Amino acid sequence: MSSAIASLLGEIKRERLYVWGVRSGTSIIDQGLTSLAGLLISLLLARWLSAESYGAFAVIYATVLFLFGFHSVLILEPMSVFGPASHAAQITDYMLAQMKVHAIASAVLSGAMLVAGLAMKQFGIHRELVSAILGGALAIPFLFFVWLVRRMCYVIHRPAIAVRGSAIYLLMIVIGLAAMRAGGWLSPCSAFLLMGVAGLLSVLWMLQPLGLLRPPTKGCSWSTVWRQNWRYGKWLVGSTALFSVASQAQTYVAAAMVGLSAAGILRATMIPSLVMTQIVTATALLVLPSMAGDYGNGRISQLRKKAVLCTVSLTAIAAVYAGILAAFSQPLERLLFGNKFAAYAALISILALVPVCNGFALGFGMAVRACQKPHFDLIANAVSAPVGLVTALVFIHFWGLTGAALSLVSASACYGIVVFWIFLKQGGHVPAPMVSAYVGIERIDG
Repeated sequence: MSSAIASLLGEIKRERLYVWGVRSGTSIIDQGLTSLAGLLISLLLARWLSAESYGAFAVIYATVLFLFGFHSVLILEPMSVFGPASHAAQITDYMLAQMKVHAIASAVLSGAMLVAGLAMKQFGIHRELVSAILGGALAIPFLFFVWLVRRMCYVIHRPAIAVRGSAIYLLMIVIGLAAMRAGGWLSPCSAFLLMGVAGLLSVLWMLQPLGLLRPPTKGCSWSTVWRQNWRYGKWLVGSTALFSVASQAQTYVAAAMVGLSAAGILRATMIPSLVMTQIVTATALLVLPSMAGDYGNGRISQLRKKAVLCTVSLTAIAAVYAGILAAFSQPLERLLFGNKFAAYAALISILALVPVCNGFALGFGMAVRACQKPHFDLIANAVSAPVGLVTALVFIHFWGLTGAALSLVSASACYGIVVFWIFLKQGGHVPAPMVSAYVGIERIDG
């Protein structure tokens, strides 16, 4: 009897491993397609545009990512946490409500960026920079929309739909870049507009299989969902601003102290390390809803094990990847940029350490967020942000772009260490009886 039970449990475990293996593989494919599209844009713009024009793109793209950080913590992250834990029975209506929240939020962010661009134009700021910011502002609602719908696919554990959308996005990017290059229309502004159009077309291919083309019922209002988002995300708004200081300050400081071309060089040499960064991001998209489900069902021990497993695995993989980039940085630069940035090839190996630090922080950070304690992320970023800003100012002053790369690594390492400490003090010791009580309070029943 006992052997039969053991055999049955073994089959169940193998089946679960198979399911998670398929989902993990699909998630990596999806993230790979999206990353490839982003890498193509960055790589081809770096090759085809002047260093100054590409620097304008890099600065505004950093701004778009900064704004996306707020969109993420106020919509995407709460949806990933509360969707599986509190709204599984009405998930479609819940996602439709989140789409309404997205429409309002993206309009506000886009409008703010447009106003900033028009103001810069009036003050005679660099024409290429103004053109890029206007293009980025117009692209934001559609670009953020595709990221929202892709995240929805992970919330309901259907990453294959996201793969479909990402494939369409990549195809549109390839066609668009080729057409703009042939017609002589390629610029930072047109690149952002292309990203927005490609995002909109890819979303249209994902909404139908997700069941999001039907009108919503009255079971889940957008205002109620927004209040829940805000209760969770308000702790992360400040954290996002601080994270941007730690991870994006180097681009702005390099542009201000060295010139727009320096920002472009820094962004270009970061491209190889972004491959591993995207793998880390893909894993986060997959594990956060799963960890949130564990938390909602009181499986705290399983949540902790997933956190440790994710961290150990990703850190090891990222470290091996960093070693490969360090060994082949010179030939890789020739392959990607044709010796355009040969004098800065060493930056590739330094920047490869950033995803190592991110991989170390991911499992522990996702566990703390899944436990619905996002305010601890604010603590981690409150420590790493000053490190990023101060090291950017000091290191760039003394060592130029090498200093900018070292600053990025320093800020990422600081964040990972603090997140690990928080996990040991809080995230690793969440009392199970409090889980169901907290989720019960936060649940929306219509």
